[in-house]
Amino acid sequence: MSSDKAAYLYDVYEISQVLYRYTVAIDSRAYDLFDRCFTPDATIELAGMGVMTRDGYRKIARENLVHFDATQHAIGNPSIQVDGDRAHSRCYFTAQHVKNALAPKPFMIIGGWYDDTFARVGGQENGTWLIKTRLGTALWFDGNPEVLNYPLPPGALPRTPGHEAPAWKI
Repeated sequence: MSSDKAAYLYDVYEISQVLYRYTVAIDSRAYDLFDRCFTPDATIELAGMGVMTRDGYRKIARENLVHFDATQHAIGNPSIQVDGDRAHSRCYFTAQHVKNALAPKPFMIIGGWYDDTFARVGGQENGTWLIKTRLGTALWFDGNPEVLNYPLPPGALPRTPGHEAPAWKI
């Protein structure tokens, strides 16, 4: 394997680790890890939450996640394309949210994907990959909508322009 291929595979691995680090940050409430996931000027747009900065997202997460007894975000199937110091990724997520006070229906789960752009910060040799932009698209919900205070019934959301394959994959 050429060193270029090895470097590319290493970049894909490092980007995958950022995606997985995000789930640890959000579910363990380790908000300092947001700084190891997102650039300081990152733009984050999640379904139903609007557009936020990294610091704004950290603040909203800190204020809102305390209302859940548990959350569990799982990320899978990352499709990653590296181009120099920039990269793109689409990964699928499921996000479980639990409020025990709503038993016997304390669960709400969301499925969708994240479309991310990454920037290598610090240069080719010692740089760190961080998410520069994130667009979270929710595809479906299941469970009790009261857990999230979302007025959406369980099931799939209507298909919108965000449902096509990302341009960088075509």
